[in-house]
Amino acid sequence: MPTGRQRPIRVCHVDDDEGFLELTRRTLTREYDHVTVEPTTDPEAALDVLDDVDCVVSDYRMPTMDGLALFAAVRERDPDLPFVMFTGKGSEDVASEAISAGVTDYVRKDASPDRFDLLVNRVEKVVEAAERERALREERERFQALFDNIPEPTVAYELREDDEPYVTDVNPAFERVFGHSTAAIRGESLDDFVVPQDRTDEAANLNQQVARGEPLDAEVTRLTADGERQFLLRDVPNRHENGVRFGYAIYTDITEQREREEALERSRERLERQNERLEAFAGVVSHDLRNPLSVATSHADLLAETGEVERIEHVREALARMDELVQDLLALAQHGTAVQQLALCDLESLAVRAWASVETPDAELEVEGDCAIRADEGRAQQLLENLFRNAVEHGSTGRQMESDDAVEHGGPRASGGAGDAVEHESADEGWEQAGDQPLLTVRVGCFEGEDGFFVADDGQGIPADCRETVLDHGHSSQPDGSGFGLAIVESIADAHDWTVTVTESAAGGACIEVRGVDVVQRG
Repeated sequence: MPTGRQRPIRVCHVDDDEGFLELTRRTLTREYDHVTVEPTTDPEAALDVLDDVDCVVSDYRMPTMDGLALFAAVRERDPDLPFVMFTGKGSEDVASEAISAGVTDYVRKDASPDRFDLLVNRVEKVVEAAERERALREERERFQALFDNIPEPTVAYELREDDEPYVTDVNPAFERVFGHSTAAIRGESLDDFVVPQDRTDEAANLNQQVARGEPLDAEVTRLTADGERQFLLRDVPNRHENGVRFGYAIYTDITEQREREEALERSRERLERQNERLEAFAGVVSHDLRNPLSVATSHADLLAETGEVERIEHVREALARMDELVQDLLALAQHGTAVQQLALCDLESLAVRAWASVETPDAELEVEGDCAIRADEGRAQQLLENLFRNAVEHGSTGRQMESDDAVEHGGPRASGGAGDAVEHESADEGWEQAGDQPLLTVRVGCFEGEDGFFVADDGQGIPADCRETVLDHGHSSQPDGSGFGLAIVESIADAHDWTVTVTESAAGGACIEVRGVDVVQRG
């Protein structure tokens, strides 16, 4: 009775009756060309051929070792080898005991042809079942090896009625990256362990997509052992024949890639700003410098024609203005590139040196706290110089008005306009009559426990609707201003990857906040 099987079924038949062994061998090999039989009366000898057979067929009652004892010995050597008990009539109690012990099948033996047919049929079934199970096990082992060796964190999950993924297994990469072992997370909702609180709605939408059977390829933020990181989440859902929905979620860490892309984007934006600075440079060279140059030329010509020496002062003022513009333009061009070397700089020392480089006759400097910043020392000083110059030139105007009003009316006024100002022979005269107090106080300090520092004054401040535009190139509130002072500040900050924000100080003046700075608090 050929079955189409490619390889014969090899059977080891154990029985203490040599005549029955021979009858079984002749019948099976004659009637079934796909069956070979290795007969033996010695159970111990059967244990030596287990690697060469597909099934053991054994009698129960044997003098040296009964069938159940032989079964136990076989199981110690090969837990999966099919074992069929083939014993005589009247041994139903033995059959029950054998099945309870884990014997693969039981056939009551006799010499009739149909009994041998039944035996072969049972042997075929248990051998095929064992081979299927072995193949499935090997496939599972291969898949488990693949699953365990995937370099990306991977989760095997099952979708339940709430459409949430519940963990059935995780690979070592997942345990390493997310910090949760298989034992701790199996059977639990995956989202409870890896989804940040502010991303639960997003995760729920992705779960619904998977529940609809749609493949998933999305960028997500997930909680890892090292905090939040960015991942590319790939997921292909599936369904078992029994209706259970399952799948595998693979997380590819793209945090560094995104950081590189963001760095490239910042570089691109920096280049765009540099181009804007070059355009602004060209605009000032062609226009702003032309104005004082024309003034100087005009007065020089008149001086030559008329000999009026007072014209010299006008020429000097125009040349001084041109020098100021040139210095601002050079600073803008030079400080637009990224810094190369950073050092830990004492903020107070920087501020004192910068203050000495700016004309501040009617202002005083206060440095708060003891801290240092990591920066390019020369550029950081230039940044402070521009902030101090801006504070003194723009912030003191309103304070000067109050001082002048105090002289005229005998005390300070709450506010004053340009028409209220009284001319004095010198700024110092009005100063002394106002009470020997500086017209402007500029404060510098680091934020407590934060990543930045500030420069604040108690002057007239910057209107709220102008705070976003004062950093633009060419913006100035003064008719003769270049509009480059704060633009240079932002350029230097950009070169350090800092940010600059204009706010109001506690005294009602201007406050320039520089954030993203590496600050070391001392004292």
